[in-house]
Amino acid sequence: MTRLFRPFATLLFALVATAVAGRSAQAQLTPQQKQEIHQHYDRATRAYDLGKYPEAIDEYQKVYEIDGDPVMLYNIAQAYRLNDQPQDAIHFYRRYLQRAPEARNRDDVERKITSQEKVIEDKRKAAAAVQPPPVATPPVKPPPKVVEQPKQVVPSPPPPPPVVTAPVAPPPEPPSTALRIVGWSMIGAGVAADVIAVIEGIRAKNRGDELTKLMNPDSPPVFDANAQNIQSEGKTANIVAIVCGIAGTAVAVAGAVVLITNGSSSSAAPAETPPDSGPTVSFTPWLGPGLAGGGVGLRF
Repeated sequence: MTRLFRPFATLLFALVATAVAGRSAQAQLTPQQKQEIHQHYDRATRAYDLGKYPEAIDEYQKVYEIDGDPVMLYNIAQAYRLNDQPQDAIHFYRRYLQRAPEARNRDDVERKITSQEKVIEDKRKAAAAVQPPPVATPPVKPPPKVVEQPKQVVPSPPPPPPVVTAPVAPPPEPPSTALRIVGWSMIGAGVAADVIAVIEGIRAKNRGDELTKLMNPDSPPVFDANAQNIQSEGKTANIVAIVCGIAGTAVAVAGAVVLITNGSSSSAAPAETPPDSGPTVSFTPWLGPGLAGGGVGLRF
């Protein structure tokens, strides 16, 4: 009878201590907070009486969040202990003693902490005893060695003689359209340069005739600006005529050579000749005192 009454006496003592210690804190609470505390505490008490300890823990925690009464920590620890959660019960017992170091039930709380630690140790020993011993695995025998028989070497037949085929000449390439265009363009440019040479030659002859008319062989030479200009224009026209004549003829001849060699170079060239980029024509004018001319280079 005494053992059955002891948990209820302890709980009753905690409730009384809660009522006494919470008077000062409740004086600062609002009526709404006091009503919430009363509701949560009633729910926790009913759940505790019915053995629904997780619900009681939740309601006790809500009461503690509102007024911070340390006795709620003791009630939470009691619920954890009865719910067979010794580790959590020890935690909240110790929190209760930290918040209420002058608690009258301190000795009883310390005894409960010791008993919960013993419960944890007993569970650990029981779990270690239940574990089965390790099963020894039998040694694995190595696989038997396989002796390979020597392989017989079969001589391979001699390779067939190589077949020599005569090289076949590639078909002749058709005349290049680009070279034809280059050749005719060069001929056209040469003819145009020759026409300009003829025009400038006629102009130079006319300037020479005008200068002859202005100069009187019987009178001493006198500086005349008009005669000087005519003489300069005649020399310039003469140089242009010579340069254009030489260059035009050279370019026209080079264009004709390109057209002629375009049709025959593809058939005459051997198969091993590396491809070329095509014929190249270069022209270098020669100008100097008393000299006018030019040079033409053609590469295939």
